[in-house]
Amino acid sequence: MRAYSVVRASHAGLRESLARSVPPVGVIGSRRNRGPSRKGFAAVDRNLDHDETTRRKTSRRGAIALLAAVAALTFGAGSMSLALFTDNDASTWSFTTGTIDITASPTAVTAVTDMMPGDSDTAPLTIANAGNAAFRYAMSASATNPLGAQLQLTVRAEDAGGGCAAFTGAVIVASGTPLNGAGFGSAAQGAQAGDRILAAGTSEVLCFRVSLPLTTGDPFQGVTSVASFAFAAEQTANNP
Repeated sequence: MRAYSVVRASHAGLRESLARSVPPVGVIGSRRNRGPSRKGFAAVDRNLDHDETTRRKTSRRGAIALLAAVAALTFGAGSMSLALFTDNDASTWSFTTGTIDITASPTAVTAVTDMMPGDSDTAPLTIANAGNAAFRYAMSASATNPLGAQLQLTVRAEDAGGGCAAFTGAVIVASGTPLNGAGFGSAAQGAQAGDRILAAGTSEVLCFRVSLPLTTGDPFQGVTSVASFAFAAEQTANNP
C-alpha cells in the first residue's frame, strides 16, 4: 500500500510538472489570437506598399496600353485615308510671241536715166504688214551727192480708183521736199505725227514721184544719185 502511494505520488508529481511545462490546450496560439504584434504591423505595411506599387504599375501599364491603342487607331485612320480613291491632272499653257514684219516692194525701183530739168518719174511702192500684229510705221529717205538734195520728192496715197496714174491721192510728203532727208512719221517709240498704221495682214500703196526742178544748172549734168527709202515699224499694242 505504501509503495502504491509513492507511485501515485510520483505520478501526481509528474502530472503537475507536465502541467507547468506544457500550456493547456486553447492557450497555445493565444498570443496570435490577442492581435498582431508589432512585427505583424510591419508585415502588413509592407504588404500594403507592395499592393500600392502593384496598382501604380498596373495603372501605368494601362495608360501605356491606352496610348498605344490610340496611336494604332490614328495610324489605322491614316492608312485608311491613303487607301481612298484619288486622281491627278495637269494642264499646259503655250506662249507664242507676235510678229512685226514690214515689207516694201519692189525692193528696187527701175533706174531712171537721162533726166532733164523739169522731168519727173512716178512709181508705186507697196507697204505690207506680213506679221500677225498691227504696227505703225515711218519712212525716211536718203540720197547720195549733191544731186540727191537737188531732186525733189512727193508722196501721196494711191488714187481713189487705185494705182498712181492720176497722182491724186492724199498728200503724205508735200511737193518740193528735197529727196535727201525726206520722210514721214518718226522712228521714235510711240505714236508720232505722220506715222501710218497697218493692221496685221494688210497693205497699202504709196505713190512716189521724184522731180528734177526746171532750175537745175549745168553742174548736175551726167551726175548719178542713189536714193534709199527706209521703213521702220513698231507695235501699236501697249505702245500708245
